[in-house]
Amino acid sequence: MIQPNLLQQVDQAFGEHNNQYGLKLLRAYIAENPKDNEQFYRLAVIEEQIGLAENAAIAYLQCIKNDRSFLKAYLYAGYFFQQLGQMDKALALYSLGNDQDARLSSLHLNAGVSYETRLRSHAADVALREHFSRLHSLSVKNGQGSSRVAAAIWPQTHQDTVRYFTEQQQPHLFYIPELTAKPLYNSASFGWCNLLEQSFDELTSEFSELVSLINESGMPYLDASYKAKGFKSLAGSKNWAALNFYKDGIENQPLLSLMPKTAKILEKLPLYKMGDNPFEVFFSLLKPGQHITPHFGQSNHSLTVHLPIIVPEGGYLTVAGRKVVWQKGKTIVFDDSFEHEAINPSNEDRVVLIFSIWHPELSKAEQQDILSSFSARATWLNNRYSALGLDNSL
Repeated sequence: MIQPNLLQQVDQAFGEHNNQYGLKLLRAYIAENPKDNEQFYRLAVIEEQIGLAENAAIAYLQCIKNDRSFLKAYLYAGYFFQQLGQMDKALALYSLGNDQDARLSSLHLNAGVSYETRLRSHAADVALREHFSRLHSLSVKNGQGSSRVAAAIWPQTHQDTVRYFTEQQQPHLFYIPELTAKPLYNSASFGWCNLLEQSFDELTSEFSELVSLINESGMPYLDASYKAKGFKSLAGSKNWAALNFYKDGIENQPLLSLMPKTAKILEKLPLYKMGDNPFEVFFSLLKPGQHITPHFGQSNHSLTVHLPIIVPEGGYLTVAGRKVVWQKGKTIVFDDSFEHEAINPSNEDRVVLIFSIWHPELSKAEQQDILSSFSARATWLNNRYSALGLDNSL
Protein backbone atom coordinates (compact mmCIF):
# COMPACT_ATOMS: atom_id res chain seq x y z
CA MET A 1 0.00 0.00 0.00
CA ILE A 2 1.27 3.50 -0.90
CA GLN A 3 1.83 5.59 2.22
CA PRO A 4 0.37 9.10 2.06
CA ASN A 5 2.92 11.90 2.10
CA LEU A 6 3.19 14.16 5.11
CA LEU A 7 0.88 16.86 3.79
CA GLN A 8 -1.77 14.28 2.96
CA GLN A 9 -1.47 13.02 6.51
CA VAL A 10 -1.97 16.56 7.78
CA ASP A 11 -5.15 16.93 5.72
CA GLN A 12 -6.38 13.54 6.80
CA ALA A 13 -5.84 14.27 10.50
CA PHE A 14 -7.69 17.57 10.33
CA GLY A 15 -10.41 15.97 8.19
CA GLU A 16 -10.95 13.43 10.95
CA HIS A 17 -10.99 16.24 13.58
CA ASN A 18 -7.81 14.90 15.11
CA ASN A 19 -6.66 18.47 15.40
CA GLN A 20 -3.87 18.04 17.91
CA TYR A 21 -2.23 15.37 15.76
CA GLY A 22 -2.87 17.41 12.62
CA LEU A 23 -1.12 20.41 14.15
CA LYS A 24 1.84 18.26 15.15
CA LEU A 25 2.12 16.94 11.58
CA LEU A 26 1.71 20.41 10.09
CA ARG A 27 4.54 21.77 12.22
CA ALA A 28 6.69 18.86 11.09
CA TYR A 29 5.76 19.52 7.47
CA ILE A 30 6.66 23.22 7.78
CA ALA A 31 10.01 22.30 9.34
CA GLU A 32 10.76 20.26 6.20
CA ASN A 33 9.13 22.72 3.76
CA PRO A 34 9.67 26.25 5.14
CA LYS A 35 8.99 27.88 1.75
CA ASP A 36 5.50 26.42 1.35
CA ASN A 37 3.80 29.68 2.19
CA GLU A 38 0.20 28.50 1.93
CA GLN A 39 0.89 25.90 4.61
CA PHE A 40 2.89 28.36 6.68
CA TYR A 41 -0.10 30.69 6.55
CA ARG A 42 -2.38 27.79 7.46
CA LEU A 43 -0.17 27.12 10.48
CA ALA A 44 -0.28 30.79 11.53
CA VAL A 45 -4.08 30.85 11.44
CA ILE A 46 -4.35 27.63 13.45
CA GLU A 47 -1.81 28.81 16.03
CA GLU A 48 -3.86 32.01 16.38
CA GLN A 49 -7.14 30.09 16.71
CA ILE A 50 -5.86 27.87 19.51
CA GLY A 51 -4.42 30.83 21.39
CA LEU A 52 -0.69 30.29 20.88
CA ALA A 53 0.00 33.95 20.16
CA GLU A 54 3.79 33.75 20.13
CA ASN A 55 3.75 30.88 17.63
CA ALA A 56 1.19 32.67 15.47
CA ALA A 57 3.22 35.89 15.43
CA ILE A 58 6.34 34.05 14.31
CA ALA A 59 4.45 32.16 11.61
CA TYR A 60 2.66 35.22 10.21
CA LEU A 61 5.86 37.25 9.97
CA GLN A 62 7.69 34.33 8.38
CA CYS A 63 4.97 34.15 5.71
CA ILE A 64 5.67 37.77 4.84
CA LYS A 65 9.43 37.23 4.86
CA ASN A 66 8.93 34.32 2.45
CA ASP A 67 6.75 36.33 0.09
CA ARG A 68 6.34 40.10 0.31
CA SER A 69 3.32 40.00 -2.01
CA PHE A 70 1.32 37.57 0.16
CA LEU A 71 -1.62 39.89 0.83
CA LYS A 72 -3.60 37.59 3.16
CA ALA A 73 -0.65 37.34 5.53
CA TYR A 74 -0.45 41.13 5.95
CA LEU A 75 -4.19 41.41 6.47
CA TYR A 76 -4.64 38.53 8.90
CA ALA A 77 -1.40 39.26 10.76
CA GLY A 78 -2.40 42.91 11.11
CA TYR A 79 -5.76 41.97 12.55
CA PHE A 80 -4.11 39.41 14.83
CA PHE A 81 -1.81 42.05 16.33
CA GLN A 82 -4.65 44.57 16.52
CA GLN A 83 -6.68 42.14 18.63
CA LEU A 84 -3.66 41.80 20.93
CA GLY A 85 -3.59 45.59 21.32
CA GLN A 86 -0.25 45.86 19.51
CA MET A 87 -1.34 48.69 17.21
CA ASP A 88 2.16 49.68 16.11
CA LYS A 89 2.62 46.25 14.53
CA ALA A 90 -0.95 46.10 13.22
CA LEU A 91 -0.70 49.49 11.49
CA ALA A 92 2.73 48.65 10.04
CA LEU A 93 1.38 45.41 8.57
CA TYR A 94 -1.80 46.99 7.21
CA SER A 95 0.21 49.79 5.62
CA LEU A 96 2.91 47.55 4.16
CA GLY A 97 0.20 45.27 2.79
CA ASN A 98 -1.52 48.24 1.17
CA ASP A 99 1.79 49.12 -0.47
CA GLN A 100 1.85 45.67 -2.02
CA ASP A 101 -1.80 45.80 -3.09
CA ALA A 102 -4.03 48.79 -2.43
CA ARG A 103 -7.05 46.50 -2.33
CA LEU A 104 -6.14 45.34 1.18
CA SER A 105 -8.13 48.11 2.87
CA SER A 106 -10.99 48.03 0.37
CA LEU A 107 -11.77 44.30 0.21
CA HIS A 108 -14.59 44.90 2.68
CA LEU A 109 -16.49 46.66 -0.12
CA ASN A 110 -16.57 43.44 -2.17
CA ALA A 111 -19.58 41.29 -1.28
CA GLY A 112 -17.97 38.32 -3.00
CA VAL A 113 -15.19 38.16 -0.41
CA SER A 114 -15.55 36.00 2.70
CA TYR A 115 -16.96 37.54 5.86
CA GLU A 116 -13.69 36.98 7.76
CA THR A 117 -11.67 38.80 5.11
CA ARG A 118 -14.17 41.67 4.89
CA LEU A 119 -14.07 42.01 8.68
CA ARG A 120 -10.30 42.33 8.68
CA SER A 121 -10.20 44.63 5.67
CA HIS A 122 -12.71 46.98 7.31
CA ALA A 123 -10.64 46.99 10.49
CA ALA A 124 -7.53 47.83 8.45
CA ASP A 125 -9.30 50.64 6.60
CA VAL A 126 -10.62 52.26 9.77
CA ALA A 127 -7.34 51.86 11.67
CA LEU A 128 -5.20 53.37 8.90
CA ARG A 129 -7.53 56.32 8.33
CA GLU A 130 -7.65 57.12 12.03
CA HIS A 131 -3.89 56.75 12.34
CA PHE A 132 -2.93 59.00 9.43
CA SER A 133 -5.52 61.65 10.35
CA ARG A 134 -4.17 61.71 13.90
CA LEU A 135 -0.59 61.85 12.60
CA HIS A 136 -1.39 64.94 10.54
CA SER A 137 -3.15 66.67 13.45
CA LEU A 138 -0.30 66.00 15.85
CA SER A 139 2.34 67.16 13.36
CA VAL A 140 0.81 70.63 12.89
CA LYS A 141 -0.89 71.40 16.21
CA ASN A 142 2.22 72.99 17.73
CA GLY A 143 3.14 74.93 14.60
CA GLN A 144 2.52 78.58 13.79
CA GLY A 145 0.62 77.95 10.57
CA SER A 146 -3.02 78.73 9.87
CA SER A 147 -6.13 76.68 10.52
CA ARG A 148 -6.37 75.90 6.81
CA VAL A 149 -3.24 73.74 7.00
CA ALA A 150 -4.62 72.01 10.09
CA ALA A 151 -7.75 71.29 8.02
CA ALA A 152 -5.72 69.86 5.13
CA ILE A 153 -6.60 66.39 3.86
CA TRP A 154 -4.59 63.36 2.83
CA PRO A 155 -7.26 62.04 0.42
CA GLN A 156 -6.08 58.44 0.26
CA THR A 157 -6.34 58.01 4.03
CA HIS A 158 -8.85 60.67 5.09
CA GLN A 159 -11.41 59.59 7.69
CA ASP A 160 -14.39 60.88 5.72
CA THR A 161 -15.44 61.04 2.10
CA VAL A 162 -13.26 63.63 0.38
CA ARG A 163 -15.17 66.53 -1.12
CA TYR A 164 -13.27 68.59 -3.68
CA PHE A 165 -14.57 72.15 -3.87
CA THR A 166 -13.33 73.15 -7.33
CA GLU A 167 -14.33 71.52 -10.58
CA GLN A 168 -11.49 69.63 -12.30
CA GLN A 169 -9.20 69.89 -9.25
CA GLN A 170 -8.60 66.58 -7.46
CA PRO A 171 -5.13 66.27 -5.88
CA HIS A 172 -4.75 62.65 -4.83
CA LEU A 173 -2.04 62.95 -2.16
CA PHE A 174 -2.47 66.19 -0.18
CA TYR A 175 -5.26 68.77 -0.39
CA ILE A 176 -5.77 72.13 1.30
CA PRO A 177 -9.42 72.98 0.54
CA GLU A 178 -9.16 76.65 1.57
CA LEU A 179 -6.33 77.60 -0.80
CA THR A 180 -7.30 79.70 -3.79
CA ALA A 181 -7.77 77.35 -6.72
CA LYS A 182 -6.61 78.69 -10.07
CA PRO A 183 -5.41 76.43 -12.89
CA LEU A 184 -3.13 78.91 -14.68
CA TYR A 185 -1.11 81.88 -13.44
CA ASN A 186 0.23 84.91 -15.27
CA SER A 187 4.00 84.39 -15.27
CA ALA A 188 4.48 88.17 -15.41
CA SER A 189 3.20 88.34 -11.82
CA PHE A 190 6.28 86.46 -10.63
CA GLY A 191 9.48 88.54 -10.76
CA TRP A 192 11.69 85.47 -10.96
CA CYS A 193 10.01 84.42 -14.22
CA ASN A 194 11.56 87.45 -15.89
CA LEU A 195 14.96 86.49 -14.46
CA LEU A 196 14.55 82.94 -15.76
CA GLU A 197 13.54 84.05 -19.23
CA GLN A 198 16.41 86.56 -19.39
CA SER A 199 18.79 83.71 -18.48
CA PHE A 200 17.39 81.43 -21.17
CA ASP A 201 20.29 81.75 -23.64
CA GLU A 202 22.81 81.07 -20.88
CA LEU A 203 20.90 78.03 -19.73
CA THR A 204 20.35 76.58 -23.19
CA SER A 205 23.98 77.11 -24.23
CA GLU A 206 24.97 74.62 -21.53
CA PHE A 207 22.13 72.26 -22.33
CA SER A 208 22.85 72.19 -26.08
CA GLU A 209 26.28 70.71 -25.41
CA LEU A 210 24.79 67.97 -23.24
CA VAL A 211 21.50 67.29 -25.02
CA SER A 212 22.49 63.66 -25.66
CA LEU A 213 22.56 63.10 -21.88
CA ILE A 214 18.80 63.14 -21.61
CA ASN A 215 18.60 60.14 -23.94
CA GLU A 216 21.62 58.38 -22.45
CA SER A 217 21.13 59.04 -18.74
CA GLY A 218 17.51 60.08 -18.47
CA MET A 219 15.21 57.72 -16.59
CA PRO A 220 11.57 56.84 -17.28
CA TYR A 221 9.50 59.44 -15.48
CA LEU A 222 6.91 56.80 -14.59
CA ASP A 223 7.74 53.33 -13.34
CA ALA A 224 6.11 50.23 -14.81
CA SER A 225 3.29 50.21 -12.23
CA TYR A 226 1.67 53.13 -14.07
CA LYS A 227 0.76 50.91 -17.03
CA ALA A 228 -2.39 49.96 -15.14
CA LYS A 229 -3.23 53.64 -14.62
CA GLY A 230 -3.64 54.60 -18.26
CA PHE A 231 -0.02 55.38 -19.20
CA LYS A 232 0.78 52.24 -21.23
CA SER A 233 3.20 53.82 -23.71
CA LEU A 234 4.96 55.92 -21.06
CA ALA A 235 5.27 53.73 -17.94
CA GLY A 236 8.72 52.22 -17.60
CA SER A 237 9.67 53.83 -20.91
CA LYS A 238 11.92 56.64 -22.06
CA ASN A 239 9.06 57.90 -24.21
CA TRP A 240 8.70 60.23 -21.23
CA ALA A 241 12.13 60.60 -19.65
CA ALA A 242 13.55 62.78 -16.90
CA LEU A 243 17.09 64.02 -16.45
CA ASN A 244 17.04 65.09 -12.82
CA PHE A 245 18.91 67.91 -11.12
CA TYR A 246 16.94 66.99 -7.99
CA LYS A 247 14.55 64.11 -7.38
CA ASP A 248 12.72 63.63 -4.06
CA GLY A 249 15.15 66.17 -2.58
CA ILE A 250 18.27 64.25 -3.65
CA GLU A 251 20.71 66.21 -5.80
CA ASN A 252 22.39 64.94 -8.93
CA GLN A 253 25.77 66.50 -8.26
CA PRO A 254 27.43 65.26 -11.49
CA LEU A 255 24.76 66.99 -13.59
CA LEU A 256 24.91 70.18 -11.51
CA SER A 257 28.70 70.19 -12.00
CA LEU A 258 28.28 69.78 -15.76
CA MET A 259 25.89 72.75 -15.86
CA PRO A 260 27.28 75.31 -13.36
CA LYS A 261 25.54 78.30 -14.96
CA THR A 262 22.19 76.55 -14.78
CA ALA A 263 22.91 75.54 -11.17
CA LYS A 264 23.47 79.20 -10.27
CA ILE A 265 20.23 80.20 -12.00
CA LEU A 266 18.35 77.56 -10.02
CA GLU A 267 19.75 78.99 -6.78
CA LYS A 268 18.00 82.28 -7.54
CA LEU A 269 14.55 80.70 -7.97
CA PRO A 270 11.99 80.21 -5.15
CA LEU A 271 12.02 76.45 -5.59
CA TYR A 272 9.71 74.26 -3.56
CA LYS A 273 11.91 72.44 -1.06
CA MET A 274 11.53 69.61 1.40
CA GLY A 275 14.61 69.99 3.56
CA ASP A 276 17.60 71.89 2.24
CA ASN A 277 17.27 70.80 -1.39
CA PRO A 278 14.60 71.46 -4.01
CA PHE A 279 12.15 68.60 -4.13
CA GLU A 280 12.14 68.14 -7.91
CA VAL A 281 13.93 69.89 -10.80
CA PHE A 282 14.43 68.09 -14.09
CA PHE A 283 14.57 68.21 -17.86
CA SER A 284 11.51 66.42 -19.20
CA LEU A 285 11.73 64.75 -22.60
CA LEU A 286 8.57 63.73 -24.43
CA LYS A 287 9.20 61.62 -27.51
CA PRO A 288 7.48 62.21 -30.87
CA GLY A 289 3.83 61.26 -31.03
CA GLN A 290 3.49 60.78 -27.28
CA HIS A 291 0.51 61.83 -25.20
CA ILE A 292 0.55 62.25 -21.43
CA THR A 293 -3.12 61.53 -20.89
CA PRO A 294 -5.33 63.66 -18.62
CA HIS A 295 -4.52 63.21 -14.94
CA PHE A 296 -4.41 65.05 -11.62
CA GLY A 297 -1.24 65.97 -9.75
CA GLN A 298 -0.52 65.03 -6.17
CA SER A 299 -1.11 68.26 -4.27
CA ASN A 300 -2.35 71.84 -4.47
CA HIS A 301 0.21 73.34 -2.06
CA SER A 302 2.73 73.84 -4.88
CA LEU A 303 2.62 75.09 -8.46
CA THR A 304 4.41 73.58 -11.46
CA VAL A 305 6.61 75.63 -13.78
CA HIS A 306 7.57 74.74 -17.36
CA LEU A 307 10.39 76.46 -19.21
CA PRO A 308 10.29 75.07 -22.77
CA ILE A 309 13.76 74.33 -24.17
CA ILE A 310 13.13 72.34 -27.36
CA VAL A 311 9.68 72.99 -28.77
CA PRO A 312 8.57 71.16 -31.90
CA GLU A 313 5.59 72.48 -33.80
CA GLY A 314 2.16 71.61 -32.45
CA GLY A 315 3.07 70.67 -28.88
CA TYR A 316 0.88 71.88 -26.03
CA LEU A 317 -0.52 71.45 -22.54
CA THR A 318 -4.13 71.54 -21.50
CA VAL A 319 -4.93 72.58 -17.92
CA ALA A 320 -8.55 72.38 -16.74
CA GLY A 321 -9.58 72.25 -20.41
CA ARG A 322 -7.53 75.32 -21.41
CA LYS A 323 -4.95 74.83 -24.14
CA VAL A 324 -1.48 76.31 -23.55
CA VAL A 325 1.03 76.12 -26.39
CA TRP A 326 4.68 75.73 -25.38
CA GLN A 327 6.82 78.64 -26.56
CA LYS A 328 10.57 78.40 -26.43
CA GLY A 329 11.94 80.34 -23.45
CA LYS A 330 8.49 81.42 -22.16
CA THR A 331 7.54 80.19 -18.69
CA ILE A 332 4.22 78.54 -17.92
CA VAL A 333 3.02 78.45 -14.30
CA PHE A 334 0.09 76.17 -13.47
CA ASP A 335 -1.52 74.18 -10.69
CA ASP A 336 -1.11 70.54 -11.66
CA SER A 337 -3.72 69.41 -9.12
CA PHE A 338 -6.16 70.42 -11.87
CA GLU A 339 -6.69 67.87 -14.62
CA HIS A 340 -3.98 68.35 -17.22
CA GLU A 341 -2.34 66.61 -20.16
CA ALA A 342 0.58 67.11 -22.54
CA ILE A 343 0.80 66.24 -26.22
CA ASN A 344 3.72 66.11 -28.64
CA PRO A 345 2.17 65.37 -32.04
CA SER A 346 5.37 66.15 -33.96
CA ASN A 347 8.21 64.00 -35.27
CA GLU A 348 10.74 65.62 -32.90
CA ASP A 349 11.57 65.41 -29.21
CA ARG A 350 10.11 67.98 -26.84
CA VAL A 351 12.26 69.09 -23.88
CA VAL A 352 11.02 71.25 -21.00
CA LEU A 353 12.72 72.28 -17.75
CA ILE A 354 10.25 71.53 -14.94
CA PHE A 355 10.29 72.57 -11.28
CA SER A 356 7.85 73.45 -8.50
CA ILE A 357 7.28 76.52 -6.34
CA TRP A 358 5.13 77.01 -3.25
CA HIS A 359 1.54 78.15 -3.75
CA PRO A 360 1.91 81.95 -3.45
CA GLU A 361 -0.74 82.29 -0.72
CA LEU A 362 1.14 80.13 1.78
CA SER A 363 3.06 81.89 4.53
CA LYS A 364 6.42 80.65 5.78
CA ALA A 365 4.71 79.30 8.90
CA GLU A 366 2.16 77.44 6.80
CA GLN A 367 4.90 76.04 4.62
CA GLN A 368 6.65 74.75 7.72
CA ASP A 369 3.48 73.07 8.99
CA ILE A 370 3.03 71.35 5.63
CA LEU A 371 6.61 70.13 5.73
CA SER A 372 6.03 68.89 9.29
CA SER A 373 3.05 66.85 8.15
CA PHE A 374 4.98 65.34 5.24
CA SER A 375 7.94 64.65 7.50
CA ALA A 376 5.82 62.96 10.17
CA ARG A 377 4.23 60.73 7.57
CA ALA A 378 7.56 59.85 5.92
CA THR A 379 9.18 59.09 9.28
CA TRP A 380 6.37 56.76 10.25
CA LEU A 381 6.44 54.98 6.89
CA ASN A 382 10.21 54.54 7.09
CA ASN A 383 9.92 53.00 10.57
CA ARG A 384 7.32 50.35 9.75
CA TYR A 385 9.85 47.54 9.50
CA SER A 386 11.43 48.36 12.85
CA ALA A 387 7.96 48.27 14.43
CA LEU A 388 7.87 44.62 13.38
CA GLY A 389 11.37 43.90 14.61
CA LEU A 390 12.51 43.46 11.02
CA ASP A 391 14.88 45.29 8.73
CA ASN A 392 14.11 46.68 5.30
CA SER A 393 15.36 43.52 3.63
CA LEU A 394 12.04 41.88 4.52
